[in-house]
Amino acid sequence: MGDKQHEGLGSIGIYCRFAPPPADEQKLLNHAIKRGPQGHAVAVRDDYSGSTLEMECEIAFDGGTTQMEVHEQVTEPLIPNLLKGYNCTLLAFGQTASGKTHTMLGPQGGRYDYLRKDQNCGIVPRAVVTLFDHLRASEEQAEVDFSYFEIYNEVVSDLIAKATSCDGDLKSFAFRGTDKARFEREVSRVRVRSADEFLHILEATTANRQQGGTDLNQVSSRSHSVVLLRVHTNSTSATMCMVDLAGSECIKKSNAQGLRRYETKNINTSLFALKQVIHALYKKKDHVPYADSMLTRTLADSLSGNAFLKILVCCTSRAEDVQETMTTLRFAKEASCVVRKPPSVNRHELFRQQQLMSAGDYDLLTTERNTLLTQNEEFQKQNDSLFNENAVLQMQVRQLQDTNTQLIQQIHQGAETYQSQVVSLQTANDHLQKRARELQEGEMRSGEQNAYLTKKVAEVQKHMEGILAQIKAVTVENDTLRAELRQSRSSLDSLKQQVSHHQQHSSHGMVQPYHTRQPSPPDYTNDSEATGCQRITEELNRLNQSDRQGFGGYAQRGGSDDLQQFQQQQQLQQERSQGKRPGSSLSEPLLTAEEDALTARLQRLEQVLLRPASSRSLLTDNSSSLNGSALVPP
Repeated sequence: MGDKQHEGLGSIGIYCRFAPPPADEQKLLNHAIKRGPQGHAVAVRDDYSGSTLEMECEIAFDGGTTQMEVHEQVTEPLIPNLLKGYNCTLLAFGQTASGKTHTMLGPQGGRYDYLRKDQNCGIVPRAVVTLFDHLRASEEQAEVDFSYFEIYNEVVSDLIAKATSCDGDLKSFAFRGTDKARFEREVSRVRVRSADEFLHILEATTANRQQGGTDLNQVSSRSHSVVLLRVHTNSTSATMCMVDLAGSECIKKSNAQGLRRYETKNINTSLFALKQVIHALYKKKDHVPYADSMLTRTLADSLSGNAFLKILVCCTSRAEDVQETMTTLRFAKEASCVVRKPPSVNRHELFRQQQLMSAGDYDLLTTERNTLLTQNEEFQKQNDSLFNENAVLQMQVRQLQDTNTQLIQQIHQGAETYQSQVVSLQTANDHLQKRARELQEGEMRSGEQNAYLTKKVAEVQKHMEGILAQIKAVTVENDTLRAELRQSRSSLDSLKQQVSHHQQHSSHGMVQPYHTRQPSPPDYTNDSEATGCQRITEELNRLNQSDRQGFGGYAQRGGSDDLQQFQQQQQLQQERSQGKRPGSSLSEPLLTAEEDALTARLQRLEQVLLRPASSRSLLTDNSSSLNGSALVPP
């Protein structure tokens, strides 16, 4: 097919690949692949509607085709044309989860081990390996520049710039129309000298591509990725563009929500714009809507005819995806019918001028060119040195970023600690304020208690004044009683003299009046009041006892007295036995009554004088303690 295009047939090469069926899939797609004289024919039948779609393509690959076979039939034929100066473009088109990224990069999406050594390595790394193999075989001096970017939500993002930047941000931009100069100026270029160097860069940059999960594909590419190789030889400068398009999606099946739904809308919109461009080219319309999306603006040169263009359509083997598969094949069928102008060789301006110059001018320009090449090599060495310095600086920047991150964490921790301390202090402050309020309330209660106690003290003092007045009254009464006691002692002494006198008369054998007895009075001058009263009582009892003994002895003696005296004596004894004093004369009852009154009065004085002795000391102690000590509130 590449030879036919080189002859001037500017058609688009169509290739079809069916993904192997899943192991748990029970109902498979009803399709058939037939080999014909001009290529392969593919037929797909919709068992639900009964419709069938047939189309012709260069080659159709079934589920058992290897990655190497696809590379040998699709990308490897483009490498010689690239070295001759022809631009080449390869598009991988199809619905989501149909195997586009697997075909282009491999099962791991760009890991170096799979890119270089694994048999499932994609056709993009295989094409680069083949390119450098051809350069080594031809021994022709050539320079290869590599650019890698993605179109995500209608914005071009430079994946290489993100991989080499310090902060890891994407370098994004957008341009209007087909401003190729803006595109060439914004996209990063990396000079690669070997396939391994390219594969390492591809591995580092592929990880920056936008991916996400849906119900149809857990690792779905959410952007169109473009690998751009520029090959500069002595006479030509050509570009090879390999595009892994994001898959079309049915939102009902993918169940995309939020950001995924927005991504799906942009993907379907850009793919629809690509279909519109192919349809306009097929219909040979005057206006081709390249500017309708960022994808068609980027591919404008390739789609317009100045490149070998191949489209690899990928289809699933599931019966439930038959409608999406037939839509993909209709797009491929229409694209296979597009006739474009044949591509041309992209030669250097210096080579074109060489054909118009003389030999001398050519030699001069060749010398200048060699000088420039030498200077370019020196600049390249300086660039490498700067690149190494840049790598060291980037490492230092990353270290500083790590240090900054640690400091930020420490600041956050310090802020959290400070915040916790503030909370603790606030809690302590609230507790102190609460305690202060309690102390204020306690102070108020203490004031109330103090007022109450002051009132009580006043009442107690008033009561003490009454007690002191009573004590004074008792003291006066005590003094009065003492005076009466002294008077009673005098009366008792007189009475005792009469009793003693009466006893003296009785000792001579005759009964004398009780008041005529005059015994010698005892000495009470040195006795206390209680002891004196007790001795008086004992003396009275002794006198009574002696009277009874005297009258008894008189009756036993039986002298010469007459019967009348004896009868009087018996009468006196009878009176004593009845509790009367000796003698029944008028003076004895009076003495007895006076003696009884004095005895009762002496007993009352004993009770009063003995009891107030302790009460007086207690009252005196209480009065001194109440007057000398302060009341302490409970």
